[in-house]
Amino acid sequence: MPSPVGHALAAVAAGWAIARPATPRRALIVQSSILAVVGAAPDLDLLINRHSAETHSLGAAVIVATLAAWMAWPVADTRWRIWLAVALAWATHPLLDALADDSSPPIGIMAFWPVTHVYVHAAWTIFDSIYRHWWEAGFLPHNLRAIAKEIVLLAPITAAVGWLRRSTPRRSRPDGAPRPDRAGP
Repeated sequence: MPSPVGHALAAVAAGWAIARPATPRRALIVQSSILAVVGAAPDLDLLINRHSAETHSLGAAVIVATLAAWMAWPVADTRWRIWLAVALAWATHPLLDALADDSSPPIGIMAFWPVTHVYVHAAWTIFDSIYRHWWEAGFLPHNLRAIAKEIVLLAPITAAVGWLRRSTPRRSRPDGAPRPDRAGP
């Protein structure tokens, strides 16, 4: 499983692909923070000893995105874009975990819950798994290398998505009025 850093970067990139980086700076910080937390949140299942189960699924992404759209989280300008940005941000978590080394049974993630409880894992890996046993030798050097690899792979993608989405002209609504920066109540 990748680190929270890798999960946050991927989630921000996915959210920005749909909802473009917010302006002004304060809104960008709020938007990015929410997307980053959404991307790392599935690992909270470690607290209840259900890691890689239901929270690491597309079903969980749908549930969280529906809640976000209903509550109008400040990540996009319409409820539909809020839903899509949050769903994609959450879905990056199981994707990255499926592409990471996994040595803890059951191997893989329950990606397609609630349709199936089968665990899936990619045949090849890109990301190194983060060691959780802080007391073991090699914990810090291994995790620092794994995080550095995530940053090298994901930070340029996140920056490129942010740059491309900011440089794309903002479309107006069919009536000619500019789109609001945030969904209404």
